[in-house]
Amino acid sequence: MIQYRRIAALLLGAWLGAGVFVDVAVTQNFQTVDRFLAKPGAIQTSIDLNEAGRKRVREILRRNAGEENNFLFDAWESAELLIIPGLFCLLFFGGRPQKILLAGTGVLMLVVCVQHFWLSPTIAEMGRKLADVGPKDPLNATFWQYHGAYSGIEIAKLLVGLAIAVRLAVKRSADPDHFAREFEKKAAAATARKA
Repeated sequence: MIQYRRIAALLLGAWLGAGVFVDVAVTQNFQTVDRFLAKPGAIQTSIDLNEAGRKRVREILRRNAGEENNFLFDAWESAELLIIPGLFCLLFFGGRPQKILLAGTGVLMLVVCVQHFWLSPTIAEMGRKLADVGPKDPLNATFWQYHGAYSGIEIAKLLVGLAIAVRLAVKRSADPDHFAREFEKKAAAATARKA
């Protein structure tokens, strides 16, 4: 017998791990720029950075990091749009579906759709324009509001996923009369067909 619940737990664990990995990777992309500029690793690279102007190079590298993050988010959200329906199907068709697990998976799908089709493209487009406006431009404040909303939703999404994982890990107590009731139903159905 296929253990759908275990497969769902494995898929959910992989999703949670990959989600945390992506979140860490995108924060490190920007920090790597500053680490690289502080210690470029080679004397000639340091000389080249000084000639080009570290401030300008930092702006260019941070813009590149922003594009890398846009790519990571787009790729990960596209993968989530496949993983979460798979999880839903495992939970729905894999035995007695629990409404709370199905609802949680539905919430995850809704959140990913909002992120992928609205927040991520909006944030990416605003991020591309930030280099062309001054620091006091209202676009900066709007960008950080959207960025904060995305971060908050991302945390909430991971918490919902974690709650589903905990629910999957907690085994319901066995019903000692389950098989007796199932036998009685089948026997009654067989008797009704004969009559």
